[in-house]
Amino acid sequence: LMGILGALLVQTIKKVTEAEEEEKRAKQTHNTMDRLWSHIIALDENGDGYVTREEFLELLSSPDKLKLLKKMDVEVESLVMLAHFIFNENQGRLSQLELKRWVLDMRTSQKSSTKDHYLTRKFLSAKFTKAMEVASEAPNLSS
Repeated sequence: LMGILGALLVQTIKKVTEAEEEEKRAKQTHNTMDRLWSHIIALDENGDGYVTREEFLELLSSPDKLKLLKKMDVEVESLVMLAHFIFNENQGRLSQLELKRWVLDMRTSQKSSTKDHYLTRKFLSAKFTKAMEVASEAPNLSS
């Protein structure tokens, strides 16, 4: 009986420690994102509070900003590869919240979930449906 109680106590302590470490990492990531956003706002040429693709890519040309992203385990190469797509999907600009979500989704520690796959399928289905609508409205090109 004492062995079982000891094991339960050890497991409880382990879980609490893991939760505290995760909370600490989350706070550090949040603070790092806030620092990154302050650099973005400094590059905000028109002062609208949004970041454009060009402003974002300019930010990525700075080694110290890249260090901030790497500190959060963000795949910078993926950010660059997807920047055109993400900014096009958001009318050419991102708010602080949108940028934060996107950057945090690009962390190497993020695991893909079934929900992510469903969202991808939904997105692709909507794009395919739109393309089919446009194609059906176009004049018949075969004649």
